[in-house]
Amino acid sequence: MIEHEEGHRQISESYYQTADRVAERIAATYIGKQVEIAGADLSAESTRALQQMAADITDEYKRELNPGPTQLLYDSITDHGRNQVVVKDAVAHALKNTIIESPQPAANPGN
Repeated sequence: MIEHEEGHRQISESYYQTADRVAERIAATYIGKQVEIAGADLSAESTRALQQMAADITDEYKRELNPGPTQLLYDSITDHGRNQVVVKDAVAHALKNTIIESPQPAANPGN
């Protein structure tokens, strides 16, 4: 089981190796952005606008730097550590093939 969990750690570390570049790319779209603030309490409106912008940045970062599907594929390959798959091979396969083999989200019939 420890070896299996080590595979999860390796996957996370692989994703976080590019985290700084993801953050820089996202931040670049906000640098110099001007936001119009209006209302009776400009300080409160400014705080609200900054908080919303911070939430938007965080949401985009989480969406782009999401090891979840790769972790799920790894668990599927290894049967949560119950089979005899070599962890190193399972990690490499999951990192390489997540987009191809991950289950696609169900289409939203309401749209």
